[in-house]
Amino acid sequence: MQRKKISFAILSAILGLGTLLSGCGGTEEITSTTSGNSQGQSGQFATKMKISMFNQGTFNAAAPVPPREEDIQRQMLEEEMNIDLEMMIPQAGQATTKLNTLIAGGDIPDLIFLKSRADLAQYYDQGVLADLTPYMDQFPELQKRFGTDSWEAMSYQGKTIGVPGYDNVNGISRSFFIRNDWLKKLNMEVPTTPDELFEVMKAFTEKDPDGNGKNDTYGFIGGMNKEGNLQTYGFDSLMWMFGVNPPSAVEIKDNEPVFLFIDPKMKEALAYINKMMAAKVVDPDWVTMNSPDLLDQKMFKGRVGFMIRDARRLEPDYQQKMKEISGEVPEWIVIPPMKGPYGDQIVERKSFQGNSWAISAKADEEKIIRILSMLNYLFTDEEAYPNFAYGIKGIHWDVVDGKIKNKTSELSKEMKEKYLWVDHYRMPRRGDDAEYFSFQNPKTAEAFKDNQQYVGPTLPGNLLTPDPSDTLDADRTRFINESLVKFMTGKEPLSNWDNFLQTLDTKFDMQKYKETAIQQFKEAGLIK
Repeated sequence: MQRKKISFAILSAILGLGTLLSGCGGTEEITSTTSGNSQGQSGQFATKMKISMFNQGTFNAAAPVPPREEDIQRQMLEEEMNIDLEMMIPQAGQATTKLNTLIAGGDIPDLIFLKSRADLAQYYDQGVLADLTPYMDQFPELQKRFGTDSWEAMSYQGKTIGVPGYDNVNGISRSFFIRNDWLKKLNMEVPTTPDELFEVMKAFTEKDPDGNGKNDTYGFIGGMNKEGNLQTYGFDSLMWMFGVNPPSAVEIKDNEPVFLFIDPKMKEALAYINKMMAAKVVDPDWVTMNSPDLLDQKMFKGRVGFMIRDARRLEPDYQQKMKEISGEVPEWIVIPPMKGPYGDQIVERKSFQGNSWAISAKADEEKIIRILSMLNYLFTDEEAYPNFAYGIKGIHWDVVDGKIKNKTSELSKEMKEKYLWVDHYRMPRRGDDAEYFSFQNPKTAEAFKDNQQYVGPTLPGNLLTPDPSDTLDADRTRFINESLVKFMTGKEPLSNWDNFLQTLDTKFDMQKYKETAIQQFKEAGLIK
């Protein structure tokens, strides 16, 4: 199978004025019956239209679709757009099979939520999806709603073939937690650099910060998933202090790809972690930490002083678990990430925009415009926003002291279950909207807000697709992961770093991977 090319429409600085440049060439401009403004849509569409929606983007696939007379959000969309909306919610794990069955039968839904960019490109190649390029400059507010990197992910072969599905959430799951009560007892300050962090972790390990007279505390614990990948389990966050990350982290600088997992700075990051290992500040159980739940258990037991965990561990339910398991509620605080030797201060990189809304190729011009107008309303109308992001006014949210207050966390279990179906409409919620999460602990909301400034831009390497002719791809990735673990644990001395790079070139054809990346970045217009 021939590798699919990736190519992206360039979003220029005039995106803010609503112009999307595309590489579609001599396509005629389509004149819509609506302006790009989401306000005042009602009444602009004289003819009622039926729209079918395949919504696997729901936040609760198990919730049944309620009758129209009970479905307030559906009523809002139908009235605003003058449509009959038929929404299909596929069962969890069966979405792809269901969609493919519909497509094979010629019954393609008008609006389709897709969970990966690979699916978006594949269905477009199969002729299932429409090219939206001729219409997008008529919806400037929708264009401004999502960032440039999100729109780049919607582009393929020089055409815009989708609309971002919803914001990914960043700045909460990768929070830097530290035991402030231990810092106070040891008369230490919150660390701000890698060296300061090491000294704190060493003290947490050696100076009995819990005062029980036992040698049973550690400065840090991380882990790796069952496939042996270090990403998302803590060690990768330490690597970000040096501006690098494990596979497949690829940056572009000076018109050249930079493979962060083999960058010289990776050697420094591994040397730092190896120093931690040698000083025994890392809980030796890290080798068994292959799930988030196991790391949580370590946090709840209260024997580790520094971790990378979700800021929601400050919420009352998790605090209660700490008390039940360890007999105390430690004074965990979320701190800014350490600033590394090259100026890097990163909590995480912004998640890649994989999910999308796509429109059937069978839809005519009028229907495409109506659907894009609906998405425009759904994602940009500020008055409508709480009705979709939070739920039903008076139940899930209300106006308190002149401000919108999300009350979902205050609902009884019975009320939450009664209105589970509102999760079908929450896609417009913004990824940085603390009110949406309805945090019960103000410190959680504060940590979430503070972390936003340390979320780096999406890595362009996320746009790369494997070359099917590259038969060494899986083995190469496995070798890289295994080698990084050996270096950081000391099983392989860092003096063998050059041998590692040479083996990558000679045995695993790293050059082929580099050439593939360069070619795809050129096709995407990211490298000249």
